[in-house]
Amino acid sequence: MISVSINGRIKNKKKVEEFVYNTLIHLMPRLRRTVYIDVNIVTQCEKQHYALCMGDKESVEIEVARESNGIKFSLEDMILNLAHELVHAKQFLRGELHPSLSQWKKQDFSKVVYHKTPWEKEAYLLEDKLYNKFWK
Repeated sequence: MISVSINGRIKNKKKVEEFVYNTLIHLMPRLRRTVYIDVNIVTQCEKQHYALCMGDKESVEIEVARESNGIKFSLEDMILNLAHELVHAKQFLRGELHPSLSQWKKQDFSKVVYHKTPWEKEAYLLEDKLYNKFWK
């Protein structure tokens, strides 16, 4: 079971909750345990990130920014950023990505440039597909 909580101001909160749930069911169709997903909509994320994801095999916390570097995001931009972070949520929940953000499938990637890590490559590869399949 996937328990989803959306916190903060965002349009169509119920639709966002359904997007999170449907995306994670798609990414983890054989999930048979309870996991907790907290999505926090914030004005800005630290270091002006568009969104952030932290977690482990039991729970994930995602922050999605409404703006960064003085630029306000549209709802569609925010959902695309959320789609990217939901891929990371799947990675944490399945134990592929270690909470330290330096190990992928038990291999050390601490010396690899962040945007070239396998978890970022997968998230960028899937974000548009997930957005188009479950939001549009």
